[in-house]
Amino acid sequence: MHQIVPESLIHDAGKGLRICVAGAGAIGITLATRMSMSGHHVSVLARGESLAVIKKNGLSLTDAEGEHRAQVTVGTADELPNADVLFLCAKAQDLESMAEAVQPLIHSETLIVPFVNGIPWWYFQGMEGRHAGRTVLAVDPRQRLKRLLPGQRVIGAVTTITAERLAPGVARTRNPLRCVIGEIDHRRSDRTDWLAALLADSGIATRVAERIRDALWTKVIANLCSNPLSVVTGATLRDVCGDPSLSIVSRQLVDEGLLVAASFGARLELDPSSLLAMGASMGDFKTSMLQDYEKGLPLELAAICEAVMELGELEGISMPFTRTITILSQFKSNMRQRAPYVELDRTNAA
Repeated sequence: MHQIVPESLIHDAGKGLRICVAGAGAIGITLATRMSMSGHHVSVLARGESLAVIKKNGLSLTDAEGEHRAQVTVGTADELPNADVLFLCAKAQDLESMAEAVQPLIHSETLIVPFVNGIPWWYFQGMEGRHAGRTVLAVDPRQRLKRLLPGQRVIGAVTTITAERLAPGVARTRNPLRCVIGEIDHRRSDRTDWLAALLADSGIATRVAERIRDALWTKVIANLCSNPLSVVTGATLRDVCGDPSLSIVSRQLVDEGLLVAASFGARLELDPSSLLAMGASMGDFKTSMLQDYEKGLPLELAAICEAVMELGELEGISMPFTRTITILSQFKSNMRQRAPYVELDRTNAA
């Protein structure tokens, strides 16, 4: 199902590719800056203030190697050239609107690479078994993503880039840039090898996995045990994963996630204690969900929590800790987005 390989990917180490990064958040800025620094032709799909600022000032990234600036082509989909490789860097809840917006950028050979958290819409595509072709309703309730982003064009991707967007067009990341990619039907292909080389050339350590869902589950469980709990507590990764009291809760979330992953045949070499230790080693870094909460933005609970619970229900697995933390996170998010508190007139209250 995956014979689509852009001709330009074969020549000049991909330097002739038209690469588009859709989304100017922390990951999008990091990816676009690194690829532009390596001499690739990069355009950025942006809107609003980000579009105006990037058009004027370009991109700015601070990472482990120092401070970098990059000038890129930026605009709306109607203003940008068709893309040979299209990276989707969006919050999961914004992906449907982004998928609609990028349609003018997609041609007959475009590779679509979603850098999105949580269980993806393509999870049941390209696989066999009793769930083959099923829709993950938590992330694609209208089944629009299936139609707008066909599976044969999609390369599965799992990133472990921890980055913060400091201002429009400005991002910072302190940890190594890593990525795992793979075909969603778990077969090896030339196009994944080429794409891995392209990312590695841009300073993003990338490996090709023959079973991309294994890598996906590792990232999903890491997010599941840290993101919603960070919203409930306001704690950084150091404490969510390393504090003696909070790490007990994190461990329960890990165990529930591992049970669901195993029920879907994931082969994970994942030691829960090592996972928590790695999270704690990230230091005082705020999870992406905590960053969104503090900005009053919607949270990625559907992809990171609700989709995992949906898959668990398909296998008859209950996730009480996950459900409780998800409810508390959603409540805090709703409270933050409500109108200011107004004292009620209780004169006639019973």
